[in-house]
Amino acid sequence: MNTELSRTLTIGPFEISRIESKIVLGDVEHKISPRSMEVLIYLAENGNRVVSSEELLGKFWSSVASDHAIHKAIAELRAAMGDSVRSQRYIRTVPKRGYKLLATVLSDSAAATTDGIDNVVTNHSEEPSAGHTQEVASPSWLQRLKLALEVRDAWHTTVGVCVSLVLVGLVWWTDLERAQPPENGLVIGVPTFRFETTGVDSNGVDSNRYLIEGLTSTLINDLSMLNSLSVVSLPDESGSSDARTLATPLPGKVSHVLQGTLIQAEDRLRVIVNLVRAKDGVHEYSGRFDMTEGDLFAIQDTIVTNIISALEIHLDEEERARMQDWGTQDALAYERFMRGEFLNAQFNPVDWEQAIDFYQDAIALDPGFINAYLGAATAANNLSVHSRIEKKQELIALVADIHRTVAAMDRQHPALDAIRAMEMRMAGNEYRQEEAQLRQQILSGSPPPYAMAHYALLLIGARLYDEASQFLDKAAEVGPFEISPDEIWSYRVSLLPPTEAIDARKRELQQRPKHIGYLGSIARELAYTGKIMEAQPFMERQRQADSEGISSDYTRSVVEAFEGRLRLNKDTVGTEVATGQDAAFTNGVVSFINGDIALGAKFWSELHPLQKRWLTNAVHSSETYFPDTVLTDPRYAELLEALDVGLSWQRTLMEGVMVMQGATGIALSDTAYQHYQQQRFMGRNNLWPSE
Repeated sequence: MNTELSRTLTIGPFEISRIESKIVLGDVEHKISPRSMEVLIYLAENGNRVVSSEELLGKFWSSVASDHAIHKAIAELRAAMGDSVRSQRYIRTVPKRGYKLLATVLSDSAAATTDGIDNVVTNHSEEPSAGHTQEVASPSWLQRLKLALEVRDAWHTTVGVCVSLVLVGLVWWTDLERAQPPENGLVIGVPTFRFETTGVDSNGVDSNRYLIEGLTSTLINDLSMLNSLSVVSLPDESGSSDARTLATPLPGKVSHVLQGTLIQAEDRLRVIVNLVRAKDGVHEYSGRFDMTEGDLFAIQDTIVTNIISALEIHLDEEERARMQDWGTQDALAYERFMRGEFLNAQFNPVDWEQAIDFYQDAIALDPGFINAYLGAATAANNLSVHSRIEKKQELIALVADIHRTVAAMDRQHPALDAIRAMEMRMAGNEYRQEEAQLRQQILSGSPPPYAMAHYALLLIGARLYDEASQFLDKAAEVGPFEISPDEIWSYRVSLLPPTEAIDARKRELQQRPKHIGYLGSIARELAYTGKIMEAQPFMERQRQADSEGISSDYTRSVVEAFEGRLRLNKDTVGTEVATGQDAAFTNGVVSFINGDIALGAKFWSELHPLQKRWLTNAVHSSETYFPDTVLTDPRYAELLEALDVGLSWQRTLMEGVMVMQGATGIALSDTAYQHYQQQRFMGRNNLWPSE
């Protein structure tokens, strides 16, 4: 980079004044030390590679300086940019290697012109990528489109989300560049901790179950931040307590198993934790703790510290800072937050309502607890999907208020991206804006797990299942606590054939028996395969769990259509199916099941804007039930296109996959690419044949 040009730079959303040693975002200026500014400029000049600590020390400090000087400079830069060691949106710490600038860098001349591609330094490889990208468009076209997306609103970046604390049998690596075990082979497998009770009733059991799942999650969160080891979740379907048995699903990969038990006896809670060598069952650490209210912080710190000591792991300053960042120092606020997280993961309207209450309790105790605001927004979003119009509007207003509050506290906080994405999702008809935001987040540097997972959800709705599966792989691979493992798992289930999906959801119901989504899906799939009587108990369970009535009405109507009892026409609508705008999507689905394209189109054209998200979320799965006479009828394809969920929407997502290929490594499947070239809509599930 030309030194003259580097006097004034644009790095991501920031204007950088080298001479005045300032970082500027809009009307906000941050003065930093000249030394830190030189480090930033040097990272910008070398944005295509990782710069080692040794290199920085040699260039900007004396021979007697230590890594502490670099840590201090990086910390100052992150503070000025609204970054943190946890989010790492603009400056990335690459374990054992050094630091890398993630944001796009423009010189002053490039920023002042529209044709300054040659003056741009990006932090993505310029080598031609594999797949079909080069056949679709020229490199210059792709570069220009990618640049426009990266520069526009570049402050929308990675999102830290933990929606659910239910651990499932997925493998998660804590960093994309650490997709393999670290050099010393330390890989800790963690099954869900056990919960045992004596002397209390079932209500007492349920009231404290959130503690065991919260403790499991937060311990894994702490351990996953260590550069010296990796953390995986272990499925625990056998019920075994033997570490060697628990490690069997990943033979030779897991070096240790972290086991825990929470024992409740009358008014006492005891936590027992064991770190066991997988190869021989030797206990390398054991701890017992009697827990009272407010003890959770101290117990977690003690457990992690002792595990680190047992494994002889050295912590650097950044790792210590990450592990001490709980989002709040108020133990009671954190306890309320964990209750909210647990209830949020149960997936039914009553628990979502209660989750919002607990999150708001946490906020009342600590008004600066941003994770609690994010939790409340997440629960509100979940609840809105299964609510009627009036309730949707109330929940949208709540999330909008949360967005304003968090923005007033910290406009650079990554939670704002998540909250804004929820606002768009709840609005129903803003899925194109959501796609654009997710795309630019993925192009901003290291692909954020939250953005990868939710882009996968859009791909699923557009029948691009091969691509969606790969996006979910990346989401789980990059960082387990920026996107809920359970959320990733639920997306994966939608990729399965109906018979396999039924079994998977039945297993999950053992942990969350009132999950209205799984109960409804099981009932509909059973009825679709002719098992009407077997579907009835699941229908009833969903009805009891669904206080809002939207989801259970849909399931009942679809099942009755399969039975042949429900035949919609203009005279009967409103008597056999729920009335009003809330029923439009359901009535459309039933019409299509009955082969009536004209009536189905009439109903879907009446969808309220707040309900249009059903067209991107649920149409692909509903189509499983439609006869071929509907799916192959040109009128149906025309209807989807008119509703903006047809060919043009699918091509937008296909182009998104191609443009993001350099950042994700994911290419369009051959099948999808052929449809793209031929400008044909790709229907049904491209992973399995229709049954």
